[in-house]
Amino acid sequence: MTPHFDSTAREPSVYYSGIGCNPTHKHTKEEFINIMKREFQHKSWAYEIETYGKDALPELNYNDWILPDDFCFFTFDDWVDFAGARIE
Repeated sequence: MTPHFDSTAREPSVYYSGIGCNPTHKHTKEEFINIMKREFQHKSWAYEIETYGKDALPELNYNDWILPDDFCFFTFDDWVDFAGARIE
């Protein structure tokens, strides 16, 4: 017997209201990951680090990660936790 695939099942949305979010604050998983990559992973942090210092940037002080270098290793769950987003 093959498993039944419910094509009407809705993929959970991600509620995120931070930098780069859309006006409704609701995103698909793919939209959310793209925002995180654009706003954090692919961003050049050189100016901010040089101007303020890495310790003064809360977005670069997360758990034991070495940021911004380790953004490339983040999983979806890491991004959700890092951004303070929630799955709905």
